Amino acid sequence: MTSQPHCDSEVTTGERTIVVADVLGYCWGVRRALAIVRAAAREKPVAALGDIIHNPVAVDELTRDGIVPVRDANAARALGYERVAITAHGAPPERYEECEALGLQVVDTTCPLVTKVQRLAQRLVLQGYFVVVYGDAAHPEVRGVLGWAGTTRACAAKRLEDLPWRGPRGAVDDAPPRKVALLAQTTKRTEDFLAFAEQLARWVLPHAGEFRIVNTICQPTWERQEALMRLADEVDTVLVIGGRKSSNTARLVETARSRGVRSFLIERADDITDDLVQGSRRVGITAGASTPDSVILDVIARLVAFGFQPPSRLWREENPDTLEFAE
Repeated sequence: MTSQPHCDSEVTTGERTIVVADVLGYCWGVRRALAIVRAAAREKPVAALGDIIHNPVAVDELTRDGIVPVRDANAARALGYERVAITAHGAPPERYEECEALGLQVVDTTCPLVTKVQRLAQRLVLQGYFVVVYGDAAHPEVRGVLGWAGTTRACAAKRLEDLPWRGPRGAVDDAPPRKVALLAQTTKRTEDFLAFAEQLARWVLPHAGEFRIVNTICQPTWERQEALMRLADEVDTVLVIGGRKSSNTARLVETARSRGVRSFLIERADDITDDLVQGSRRVGITAGASTPDSVILDVIARLVAFGFQPPSRLWREENPDTLEFAE
């Protein structure tokens, strides 16, 4: 699909209705990454250094197009590839250096909003801050940001207990660094980030420290979360469509449940059983930022087969020119 008009889609006729969030599915950064890697693959075979985006359906489609995910640059070289792709989540500088050392050409699909976080982490370190990234330490985006920070004075944390500057007692009254800056993995929940920021501020500031907060949760992420909160007030069940490895998709499930609405993560239409929606009169649909339109439409068709009225309109897409990011 190439056109997605804005709406809050609902059908009011019939006993069982489908309500579609007014913002869902592919964000512009994902579409950009897919366009870049597909254009590169038309010129020369490309191996992806991981999943270009975290959605199994999209990865399967890329694989059929000859864009095969591999473990690392050495595996790509062993398979005879001359060109490799950095995923949309970004990568640390050593990944680029490794590719250069192996004579591999790099196709960089890193989302520009992730690149901005990487550069911001670099600047904050140069300004003397200890950089804390609120996020999952094992996630490729977070590993990349910490790699670009390029120092031991940076870490990932989701709890105060995750922070490294503790004395033998490990208590929060141990003195933190004098200057601390907090960033966020771009796909986290705003409420969770703000709660952690408040806890960290209560630790740093009493020690006469300097604490800087930059909310780097990306606009597409919070737009989908805000749209879901509006949706959750109108339905009794929410189906969140997306990959199980997708951070922003998992946050959507948490957001729906935090609103007191039962919510299920599904990767494909086949994941929907009659039991899953039994007793539901108004089913809401949303999707993570790496979920293809085709999968969303398949889910709608599956629900229609279970007796739900189809939505009369679909959803909008964001205009990349209107996106903002706090430097």
